Amino acid sequence: MSSEDLTPTDAAVVTTLVSGLSAYGRLYGLPNSPEQVQGILGYLLRLYRPQMPVALVDVWAQQVLDGLTPDDLTQAIVSRATSALAKAARRWQQHLEQRVESILAAYVQIYRPALTPETLKTAITAALPLLGACPYGSDTDPRPLTRAEVMGLISHLGQIFDPGRAIASEIAPGSRLLAATLAKALDQQPMTQAVKATVTAYVHQHAPALPPIGVDLIAAALVAVRRNQIDFNLDPQLTVIDEALLIEQVSFQLNLLPPSPLPSKAADAIAEQLNAAVEQCRQDRNNRAAVNVTAGLISGDGLSISSPLTSSRRLGDRADSTRLE
Repeated sequence: MSSEDLTPTDAAVVTTLVSGLSAYGRLYGLPNSPEQVQGILGYLLRLYRPQMPVALVDVWAQQVLDGLTPDDLTQAIVSRATSALAKAARRWQQHLEQRVESILAAYVQIYRPALTPETLKTAITAALPLLGACPYGSDTDPRPLTRAEVMGLISHLGQIFDPGRAIASEIAPGSRLLAATLAKALDQQPMTQAVKATVTAYVHQHAPALPPIGVDLIAAALVAVRRNQIDFNLDPQLTVIDEALLIEQVSFQLNLLPPSPLPSKAADAIAEQLNAAVEQCRQDRNNRAAVNVTAGLISGDGLSISSPLTSSRRLGDRADSTRLE
């Protein structure tokens, strides 16, 4: 890999990642899937630089993957430190995969779905946000999962999960409840996809530079979609069982999965209604700001969520008010 334009610190990170990846390959073998290799790089970097923001983990993993050659791996010097790093990354990967597999196994045993490769991928994607109490977090590491890790998990679990074997496996404690939540999330998929398409259309048309998408914008999109269900060929009688779960699922997909294709005409039309609602919210807040000292801070997507008198955030932080941590 070229070392041009790299600082000494950057070069050390690249060298360690390539060495760790080489060690991983020698110990466990490397997958053919680019998504899975990028996921391994994400695991390595999470452990090597525990203070690195998750967004930077994705940037680094992508850059290293893009510049990686077979010679880099064969010529890499593997030390005890990078070998230990590879083993730790493997344990972290297995920890995450086992947790998702336990949810899927319980789901398969209880609900007996007919899983195709595509519906299995959907189930894996819906299960990932359920891994922790905090969105996308985990028991042993409070930081969110990175996009690299998520894409690696979806790809690998799609290959290794065996519904037939899952039927006969023992259900882990707590997995029944998570399986019920997963079933609920999958039942809400039509509405989830409609809301996701609407937010995608809104961002594409009106806010292409929007930072990580906040939950308030998703909630507003849900309101707009529910008023226009027939435009998405949704049953007018379709109801949302768990709004918080749906919003969490949409947030996960929009912020951690690759961008979706351009939305449908229906989504474009509803996005215009969403934009009108956002602009009205901004205008209402601006009109009341001079007389209403409890007016909420305006988030990056234009929707308020808290009062400047009660919030611990500084006024300068308002643009971050709905970003994912």
